[in-house]
Amino acid sequence: MATANASYELNLEEYWQVILRRRFIILFCAISMGVFSWIFTWLNQPPPLYNSSASVKIEPATNMADTLLRGNSYRSSDDLNTQLALIQSYALMERVAKRMKMIPAELTSEEIRANPDYVDRVLNLKDEISADQDGDSRIVRISVTSTSAEFARDLAQTVADEFRIFNIEEKNKQVFEAKKFIQQQLIVVRERLKRAEEAAQDYRQANNLSHSGSDSDVISRLIGDMEQEYRQSVARMNDLDFALKRLQERVQKGVWNHQAVTVSGDVSAYFDELNKRLVTMALKHTELTANFTDEHPQVKELREQASNILESMAVELDKQVSLTKRRMQNLQASMDDTQKKYQGLPEQALALKRLERSIRINEELHDLLEKKYQETLIQESEKVQEVSLVRPAMLSHARVNPVRTAQTAIAGFILGLVMGLIIALILETMDTSVGTIEEVEAFLEVPVIGFVPHITHNEAVELFSGVEGLAISGHGLERQMRLISHFSPPSTISEAYRSLRTNLLFSQGGDHRVILVSSATVKEGKSTIAANLAVVVAQQGARVLLIDGDMRKPMQHHTFGLARAPGLSECLLGQTGWRDAVKRFSDVMLGDMGIDQALFTPGLDQLDILSCGRDTANPPDLLSDPAIDKILAEVREEYDMVIIDMPPLLHTTDAIIVASKVDGILLVYHIGSVVRGALKRVKSTIEGVGGKVLGVVLNGVRGDLSPDYSTYKMDRYYAYSYGKDEKVRPGWAVQLKRQLKDTLGQGLAMIRSMLKK
Repeated sequence: MATANASYELNLEEYWQVILRRRFIILFCAISMGVFSWIFTWLNQPPPLYNSSASVKIEPATNMADTLLRGNSYRSSDDLNTQLALIQSYALMERVAKRMKMIPAELTSEEIRANPDYVDRVLNLKDEISADQDGDSRIVRISVTSTSAEFARDLAQTVADEFRIFNIEEKNKQVFEAKKFIQQQLIVVRERLKRAEEAAQDYRQANNLSHSGSDSDVISRLIGDMEQEYRQSVARMNDLDFALKRLQERVQKGVWNHQAVTVSGDVSAYFDELNKRLVTMALKHTELTANFTDEHPQVKELREQASNILESMAVELDKQVSLTKRRMQNLQASMDDTQKKYQGLPEQALALKRLERSIRINEELHDLLEKKYQETLIQESEKVQEVSLVRPAMLSHARVNPVRTAQTAIAGFILGLVMGLIIALILETMDTSVGTIEEVEAFLEVPVIGFVPHITHNEAVELFSGVEGLAISGHGLERQMRLISHFSPPSTISEAYRSLRTNLLFSQGGDHRVILVSSATVKEGKSTIAANLAVVVAQQGARVLLIDGDMRKPMQHHTFGLARAPGLSECLLGQTGWRDAVKRFSDVMLGDMGIDQALFTPGLDQLDILSCGRDTANPPDLLSDPAIDKILAEVREEYDMVIIDMPPLLHTTDAIIVASKVDGILLVYHIGSVVRGALKRVKSTIEGVGGKVLGVVLNGVRGDLSPDYSTYKMDRYYAYSYGKDEKVRPGWAVQLKRQLKDTLGQGLAMIRSMLKK
């Protein structure tokens, strides 16, 4: 042939057919990879993380308390970045840990820092918290991420609450301390006033005194004025001394905070200037610590400058204390001089005046403290509160790190599809069988004169169900599947046999009276094709003789329900004449098939059958006997066509012996059954003995396995017939179920055959 060496290239349609043929491998790879990806992702998922957040608003505010306590040293607010740093500060985390009972609440900060376990808990809390500004607003969002949704909510809410309380305490620290000091002094002064009043009353009753003379009143008023001035000096001395002690404690302890040094009344202009510089440096220190550690040179330098200022303020306060003490000494000396002039008065009146002066002094001091206490209550009610809760923390049920098993499974499925396609193409490349008309014709250099579609058991049941007189199970169904051209003439499979008949009659001159049907290997359907070819030729009106030459595994007597003997073996041995051994239509009707099935379709009356006969020890020697030539010559004259069913060519030499004695050979090839090399060897062997291959009949054709026939709709051959309305095609679920059952059945058959071997 001119096209014998032409290369055959796959096109897009044939690639699609490759995918259909290997679809189970592709789907297996895709589903396996998808399931594996899903399981792997599920087993290796990270622990669930939940996020909860609370929002607070930081709004700078001023009130009268800050103005009174801080004077001109007050500044509106710290920078917002400083507040963000304070939220995550170690000091605030200690308060939060105590409130959440992670560390004992009674421990001091020094005791907590001395315990590494407690320090780690505080630092772990700090790592779980983040604070950021909400856009350009002054709202701060406090977020917590944790493996427990409840813990994340509680921690975020606790941080917001503690930050608000911490801000209130820091901004109103002076008010709280002043209130506490005044309360303590009021208790002391009340007790002194009470004792003074009781002493004066007891002295009057004991000495029957009611009032003193006019001179005594003048001297008493003079002494009283000096004593009042002395008390004022004492009060100023107490204020200065209290402030000096606190300042000295700060200097000695090195405690750093942003609070100014507060003293009742004016101290000096120099002291006020130092106080302003201290507040300014405190704010700058807060800004630096937000970006640098305590060991940074700028922070150290700033702290040294602040310490120097505090020492200068302490010196100034000490100087004012010395001046006040000197003033008190001068007043005391003046009072002593005046009292010397008062010695001439009666001793009892003088003692009473002293008691009354003590009462007046304590009354005035009590009134002053009471007034100051009321002022602190007002200041406390107007306390500075810069932080307010905007949104409380809520319980979150959604993970912030969801496990994307579905996406991973889809990705794995797609990857599996790609792998399956690659494996399918590799298997297709390694597949040495032939499956298309072009491949067969180009490789064997013989034409393909027919193809028979594939039919499964379930499809046969569906095809014959509802037809009166036909079985849908058992041996009856098997016979109907083997003789489908007789039991279902309208089917597409029967039409395939009629097409084979037509192609055979017109191939290479058409004068083929004696035809041998064989295959390369077993289970390729050569006996079924021989029987159906004989039936369709007989249905055309020609007299046909079907000879079962397979003496090893004969099938034709089972197919037509006939006795095996006498047959061909008896004829070759000379025990009987071939005419006496031939089974005719009457034998078929009286056999296992019965009259009803024999008459189911006209045409079997034109078909005679010569079965194989009894078993023989050496079939090749028997077929080599000259009697076979005589039999073939006689049947050639009496029949329009003689069809001989012979054993497979690769396993026996029976067909090779007869090959040269017939007009032509039909080679049956089941799609994908043998490698192309074996098929080529069979053809070469036939031609080597002088035989002639008329053509190849492809058996078991399916649209998904044989791309040449996908356009013929081979999956619907049982669903319609010529001259009748087309039935509804089964749904995809039914087709898939059939395909799975067929595949499972084939797999079990292969396993059984392997076990038998």
